[in-house]
Amino acid sequence: MGEKAEAEEEEAPQGEEEKMGDEFVAGPQYTYQEMLTHLYELIEAKNPTLGTQQKYVLKPPQTVRVGSKKVAWVNFSEICAMMKRPTDHVVQFVLAEFGTEGSIAGAATSRSEGSDGQLILKGRYLPKHCESLLRKYIREYVTCDMCKSANTQLTKDSSSRLYTVTCDNCGAGRTAASIKSGYHAVTRGARRAAKQAKA
Repeated sequence: MGEKAEAEEEEAPQGEEEKMGDEFVAGPQYTYQEMLTHLYELIEAKNPTLGTQQKYVLKPPQTVRVGSKKVAWVNFSEICAMMKRPTDHVVQFVLAEFGTEGSIAGAATSRSEGSDGQLILKGRYLPKHCESLLRKYIREYVTCDMCKSANTQLTKDSSSRLYTVTCDNCGAGRTAASIKSGYHAVTRGARRAAKQAKA
């Protein structure tokens, strides 16, 4: 038994010597700045559109007076298509923010006249009012908060009834604020109709 123990002791140092033979050889040393520039080069090579911001350009809203108390937003459906948003959602936002009544003109009778996709608003609104409203809508429901890209999708969750904005560039997602209706003045005609309904 004593001979076996001595033989094991002799074998152990040889194994350690073999491990010592494979020494770690240090490679070239890089400075922090060199590693940082190499990292940025790799990121730009893998994602060429990540660092560049594309300007989001829309056509300016065109409004036309309809009679003395109404305004028609002529290129409304075209703007909704450029933003890739459903017209129903944008109409709901516009009506809530302006605090007015309105509807989309584009029935089968009026299509022959070329008024397809117009938004008829009750009130006198200038193109600058519509433009500021569009900017607010784009900020809240189109632009990605992380990468500021306009390449997003708006989806409605059926269980929670919340809208989510999902970015196609960076993959980030967020819930969009629900549309709240602002102050809505009750007109004399609405009061009469309410009284007649009670009676």
